[in-house]
Amino acid sequence: MKKELSRREFVKLAGAAVIGAPFAGLFFEGGAGALAATGPAAGGFFFVQMTDTHWGFDKADVNPDFAGSLKKAIAAVNALPMPPDFIVFTGDLTHTTDDDKVRRARMNEFKAIIDALKVRTWHFLPGEHDASLDHGAAFRDNFGATHYAFDHKGVHFIAIDNVSDPRGAVGEEQLAWLRTDLLARDKDDRIVVLTHRPLYDLAPDWDWATRDGDKVIEMLSPFRNVQVLYGHIHQVIHHATGSVMHDSAMGLMYPLPAPHAVPVKAPIKWDAAQPYRGLGFREAEAVAAPPAVKLAEFPLAAAPKTTGANEQVIKITAKKFEFAPREVTVKKGAPVVLALTSADVMHGFNCPAFNLRADILPQKTVEVRFTPDKTGRFEFHCDVFCGDGHEGMTGAIIVAE
Repeated sequence: MKKELSRREFVKLAGAAVIGAPFAGLFFEGGAGALAATGPAAGGFFFVQMTDTHWGFDKADVNPDFAGSLKKAIAAVNALPMPPDFIVFTGDLTHTTDDDKVRRARMNEFKAIIDALKVRTWHFLPGEHDASLDHGAAFRDNFGATHYAFDHKGVHFIAIDNVSDPRGAVGEEQLAWLRTDLLARDKDDRIVVLTHRPLYDLAPDWDWATRDGDKVIEMLSPFRNVQVLYGHIHQVIHHATGSVMHDSAMGLMYPLPAPHAVPVKAPIKWDAAQPYRGLGFREAEAVAAPPAVKLAEFPLAAAPKTTGANEQVIKITAKKFEFAPREVTVKKGAPVVLALTSADVMHGFNCPAFNLRADILPQKTVEVRFTPDKTGRFEFHCDVFCGDGHEGMTGAIIVAE
């Protein structure tokens, strides 16, 4: 039976911030950052997926940091405790334009920005914003082939181009290439497919599909260990077609609504109370035995910021079912940074009086900044269900003159 789960549903089911997407089903493990913090399992490795960076987008009501989001993500990847083996960019590197000169200029600017990455092995795929208007010509000139395959430590990677054809199709020539590539593979081989659009019909009326994706899935279905990673929809959704697992990733410029959640698909506008919400990148760990790909999502909102000289930094640790310390005292008018971390599972932090809200991820620190403008005692609570006892997980900010 086919089933789709949103990232929020995953978290509610698992009580964890890491999604495990094994080649033959679903499982959940550990906390976000566990892959980079502890290193891959024996015989395995991990890589990073970044997608939908949309360099050239400039609508401030959707993302006022449109010039900084990609750089922020690069800084976060560079700060991982352990470097990934490589980075894959699964399309829409740049934002669409009818001007070929502007398109190529944006691609050059994108390349200059990612040159700050410490990891030097990169694999690129086009998105429709990069390639549909010129059938991939500018992309090929800047990044190379739009479809290809490579092997890494026992895993066969296949990059599929489903955007250079403006109809959103793979096309017969590429399907023939894929068929030939798969003929050389054993049915138990580990295969990771990288693409931009979903290969299945997620929401065809929203252009969230591949016209001949069913032919690709049919070719992949005889294989027992297949993981598809894609972008395009700017959010995390898991889907299974038989033994083939499909997982989309968050984008790095703006989030999009869940399929058919609103009448008209459009970028979700910026929420100043929750900056960068819905933006992020992903770690993927390829495990040798049993064959699996474990996925860990890294929200951009959790990336560390530089602390100002005059800010009071208060560290708060969340664990089942308490905050430590439970009460913190600050001064009215003095800038405050709450450095939040979790000792076990994913928790939430919500202080309605100051409109503060954050997800607290295991083994990561999220910083919440505010300047209290009133005195008194103001309660905060965990708003992510974490088990029996969740309702009593509260604390207080005491603001003095």
